[in-house]
Amino acid sequence: MMTTVRTALIQMSTVYDKAANVLRGEELVRQAADRGAQIVCLQELFNTIYFPFEMDPRHLELAEPIPGPTTERMQEVARECGIVLVAPIYEKTIEGMLFNTAPVIGTDGELLGIYRKSHIPLVSTPTLTGIEKYYFAPGDTGFVTFDTPFGIKFCVYICYDRHFPEGVRAFALQGAQLMVVPTATTGMSRYLWELELRAHAVDNIMYVGGVNRVGVDQDGSDSHFYGSSVWVDPKGQIINQASDQNDEVLVADLDFSVVPRIRNEWGFFRDRRPDLYGAVAT
Repeated sequence: MMTTVRTALIQMSTVYDKAANVLRGEELVRQAADRGAQIVCLQELFNTIYFPFEMDPRHLELAEPIPGPTTERMQEVARECGIVLVAPIYEKTIEGMLFNTAPVIGTDGELLGIYRKSHIPLVSTPTLTGIEKYYFAPGDTGFVTFDTPFGIKFCVYICYDRHFPEGVRAFALQGAQLMVVPTATTGMSRYLWELELRAHAVDNIMYVGGVNRVGVDQDGSDSHFYGSSVWVDPKGQIINQASDQNDEVLVADLDFSVVPRIRNEWGFFRDRRPDLYGAVAT
């Protein structure tokens, strides 16, 4: 097992042009690899705008299969760069089901698996509308983890998922030492952004990387994505953070030798009481 793994989060603005977004994403992934990153994560729906601000059938055409054009291109990039790559997109299955999905690609370009967003929001406030239930079915992959050639196990939780701590604990109990959280978030959630990610890191004694897009990419919307992608260590301390408005590759060196040591010292897993937690599943 490598004790230290260089990781990168990629935040970027997008346009209503999938090909252009894929090219920009590839450019930033290659920049991350050139800086030595071994695990790289793009933002939620990296190859499209964030379209669920409105109900518009034309956005349904943005969905594609996995493997499909975007995933296959990212597989080539991962293989050429020798990295583990998380490249979230809008997925359409053979059966016609639509999911908000994160393909996870290995260093050899093979698809290690996928995680489908579990919790699908319907948000309506005076300042924000989010109609994801129109576009996405609830994920059916469960809380899957992924092994890497670097000897560490990691997981993916997508955007709104982060408001549900139960899944994070499920990942940790399966041995995940790192969680990446690709998002497209704006507005009222800003004050919760670091708070929730730091809490997940502390509660589960794992590294957490939250990656959020930047810019305004929805036609006619005044909603600004606030970026601020962040790396958090297992004690809840912020390691590194991106700006709130620029495309950026956020790199961090994560020392995974500290995870088992802190878990042993703090005893959170040892002192759990599963016999009392039945109400959580109701």
